[in-house]
Amino acid sequence: KISGTLSISNKAATCKSTVRGISGTTTKIVITQTLQKKNGSSWNKYSSWTKTFNSWYAIYSNSKESLSSGTYRVKTTADVYSGSKYETVTAFSKTASC
Repeated sequence: KISGTLSISNKAATCKSTVRGISGTTTKIVITQTLQKKNGSSWNKYSSWTKTFNSWYAIYSNSKESLSSGTYRVKTTADVYSGSKYETVTAFSKTASC
């Protein structure tokens, strides 16, 4: 299970990603969290963070201040490992604007 949330207040973004693997099976989770800004009909990378969790469950939070005006979302991509094998899962937050 994977999810991401985004909140914006006073031109500061708070990004939170949660990834839940399988207890006893998942050995590692690598999360890449990307704050994206809407540009017309496309989304551009505004900021990005990556962290490895040696666990079956991970919560990853980051913040970004001094945002430029616009509409944003958080893309969460996670590589979920079981030993040397892994699967990649992705989720998008709801949008938020400033």
